[in-house]
Amino acid sequence: MFWKSLQLKLILIFFVLIATTIIIIGVYSISRTEEVYYDGFVEEMLNTISSFGIKVENIREENIVNNDEKNNENIVTEENITQEMLSKIYNNFTIYFSLNNISRHGLLLDSNYKELLTSQKLDLTEAEIECAEKAQMNYNHYYTIRDLNSNKYIFAYYINQNFENENIEFIILVEQNRNYISEQLTKIQNVYLIAIVAILIITICIVYITARSITKPISILTNKAESIANGSIEHIALSPKTHAGYEISKLVESFNLMISQIKDNMNEISREKNKLETILLHLADGVLAFNLKGKLIHANLAAKKMLSITDEKSFEAIFSKLNIDMNIEKIIYLEDWTSSEQMVNVGDKFFNIFFAPFRDENNRPSGVVAVIQDMTEQAKLDDMRKEFVANVSHELKTPLTSIKTYSETMLEQDLDEESRNKFMNVILTEANRMTRLVSDLLQLTKFDYKKVAWNKINFDIAELTKQVCEKHKIQAEKKEQILECYITSNVPEVYGDRDGIERVITNVVTNAIKYTGEKGNIKVYVGAVHDDAYIKIIDDGIGIPAEDLPRVFERFYRVDKARSREMGGTGLGLPIAKEIIEGNGGSIDIKSEKGKGTEVIIKVPIKKDENTI
Repeated sequence: MFWKSLQLKLILIFFVLIATTIIIIGVYSISRTEEVYYDGFVEEMLNTISSFGIKVENIREENIVNNDEKNNENIVTEENITQEMLSKIYNNFTIYFSLNNISRHGLLLDSNYKELLTSQKLDLTEAEIECAEKAQMNYNHYYTIRDLNSNKYIFAYYINQNFENENIEFIILVEQNRNYISEQLTKIQNVYLIAIVAILIITICIVYITARSITKPISILTNKAESIANGSIEHIALSPKTHAGYEISKLVESFNLMISQIKDNMNEISREKNKLETILLHLADGVLAFNLKGKLIHANLAAKKMLSITDEKSFEAIFSKLNIDMNIEKIIYLEDWTSSEQMVNVGDKFFNIFFAPFRDENNRPSGVVAVIQDMTEQAKLDDMRKEFVANVSHELKTPLTSIKTYSETMLEQDLDEESRNKFMNVILTEANRMTRLVSDLLQLTKFDYKKVAWNKINFDIAELTKQVCEKHKIQAEKKEQILECYITSNVPEVYGDRDGIERVITNVVTNAIKYTGEKGNIKVYVGAVHDDAYIKIIDDGIGIPAEDLPRVFERFYRVDKARSREMGGTGLGLPIAKEIIEGNGGSIDIKSEKGKGTEVIIKVPIKKDENTI
């Protein structure tokens, strides 16, 4: 605000200082002017009396103000006053005061206060009588009074001398009107007031210009500091019209040096900030930062997506909706607290949240960081591992149980040849089943450890597909199914592992036969699109529910576990098929609708150029 500005304070300080000085000098000068007039009046009277032939020596003390008494002494140096001198005094006195009778009036009084020589009784005022009496009280003394009632200076001079062996007494009484002096003083006061006003106006202008020259650069610095606070960092350039002193110029130089350092620091901070934000933005883990009050100060995109953060801005608001009993004070002040890591479930996701306090440069707690790791895949893998172990155990347990049971029966009982052969066939079947299971598991292990040796060649995939279909026509005819194979175009040779791809086609065709009801239709199409040959197997079997479709390539996953086991399935056929096709640069995709059938599309890369084989 202007009322609090340095400029106004400087103006007021100089104004008050100069105005006070001028007023004190003025009051003293005006009061001394009246004293000069007053002293001049007394001196004039004494000089006039001396000019009458009376020699006097002025031994005057301070004058009397407002009728207060002060004694003033004159000594007449002549031993006698002659008649001639007395007449001369009277004549000269009358002539002198008759010339200025308007402002000054003089009287020669005898000891009875009558006019000397004429003995005329005069009507004197109390002040005149008092002044005459005071003059008579001391030998050859004069006395003066400033009578404020009549607005006059009154001067009385008492003479007491021998004249022809006779003592002569008389009083010189002079009155001076103060109106003239008052008028002069009024004129002086008016002139002085005009001078004071002019001086003060000039002073205000000079002080304003001076203060402006001081405060304007400071104001520029203040505005620049505010702009820096608002994010605009630019150097200060004072215009030639801004008359800044040496100190202000040095301050501006220091300020510009500080701005340069701030720019460098801000650029460095900005680079570090951008680098950190880029890291946090692309970080797979979520990161949340809170201050000591629990207010959210940073959240990367991953954290917002993981915890579905929208308008939540505090520690409590974010984690209370996750039903996490976590206190930020405990995290900050109890470093040995063991419950700083929790696993939470958000929808179908699993997250592990790690809480840790962070500190400032003085090693004091500044807030808390929460790091969120998506453990969904790990949880699924753990579940799959558990399910895998359970499935393998079950798949191995079932044939082992059959083998053990039939073997014990053969050992404990005396069976005929037919029963013995029957039991042996069951044992052989279950042993083969275990062999296939172990073989599939070993195959998957090779895929996991990238230890599969592909035997890739160029071959006719259309011919291979027809051969597979021909092999399984008898199996389809047993269920009165129609299995047909169509070659839609001239299909080029493909490049891949022929045995592995044959196994995939066989697996898909046998699955179609297995899960299609009697008198069902299975159609196989072979064609080429761009750089891939494709095999499309379509059946009108039982289909796959939509919720199970994304998991059909998981190991040991079966839509209908009980029915699959009855049909001899292990749940490893499609996972192995996917690994084989992808290992040969192709792809396999399944579309299905429950009760309406399934469509499997297998794509294999077309034969490469000879130079790339």
